[in-house]
Amino acid sequence: MRRVFFAALCALTFTACSAGREAAIPGGAAADSASNGISNAASGKVYVANWYNSSVVVYSDGGKTKLKTITDGVAYPNAIAVDKSGTVFLGNFGQPSGSLTSSVAVYPAGSSQPSRTIVQGIRGPWAIAFGSSSKVYVANNGGPTVTVYPRGSNTLLQTISKDVRSPEALAFDKSGSLYVANWDANSVTIYPPGKVKPSAKLKDDIRRPDSLALDDAQNLYVANHDANSIAIYGPGGKGKPQKLTKGVHEPLTVIAGPSQQLYVLNSLSNTVSVYDEATLALLRVISNGIACPTTMALSGSGYLYVANSCPSSLSVYQSSGTKPIRTLTKGLDGPLAIGLAP
Repeated sequence: MRRVFFAALCALTFTACSAGREAAIPGGAAADSASNGISNAASGKVYVANWYNSSVVVYSDGGKTKLKTITDGVAYPNAIAVDKSGTVFLGNFGQPSGSLTSSVAVYPAGSSQPSRTIVQGIRGPWAIAFGSSSKVYVANNGGPTVTVYPRGSNTLLQTISKDVRSPEALAFDKSGSLYVANWDANSVTIYPPGKVKPSAKLKDDIRRPDSLALDDAQNLYVANHDANSIAIYGPGGKGKPQKLTKGVHEPLTVIAGPSQQLYVLNSLSNTVSVYDEATLALLRVISNGIACPTTMALSGSGYLYVANSCPSSLSVYQSSGTKPIRTLTKGLDGPLAIGLAP
């Protein structure tokens, strides 16, 4: 999912390193009921997970103030999610020392120390998301599985493995169905609420899916890294997909944002392309402040955040802007995931 830093990952003995992933890096984020697998529905604190220095830097809304740096319980983090209560779930790949010691560290709201650590079923956590229920879902690229836990305990409730292959991203529709982007299988699988077998497998116009989003009408957007396209399916994955290619260049992240606008982060062109959801017209292209991007997030208060790796930074934009209002660098070292608190 993140097309930089791959050398560091190949020291890890897990499936993804031997699965034909050229220059890939993990990463992801999710907020409560975020239909696109990215923290785009919150408007509070900003959490940036850094791979190289094993830290999470916390900023106020809009990145106006650096609040603190979290290091306890952090070990090569690459996925982060914040629920409605402000509880932070941090996916750690673990020390790359020849064996994979992955975990999900759980931090109570406002705390810099984890209250517990989930280990059972965690192997190369690539994305974390919440459904409409009181459960947390973890995409394990080294499983390959999606594991399910209560938000309040470490108990492993379910393991979803049927048709899961190097899961890159998770999303939920309004019915509570789970969508899984499978990098190695060039597919998106759909699981009804509580089920471990898919009700549908989408393959048309899907090639190395990196990210998922659903808009208010429940249309599904699939970012296809190797196809330089966004595949657009109707609600429930029905029908033949449309294909968006203009302004799409090795997409890393897709967000169906507010005001019916679609955001696409492009790794090859170092840009964010913004479209009208209804017409798919290209409205603007953001390039200023973007260099070797790894992920992006959109807050409910209208701030767009883009994490960059060369050099490590977080660019912050206003909702309609094309130039960053601020660029944050202090304490950032290989930022891979962004979480937004309510």
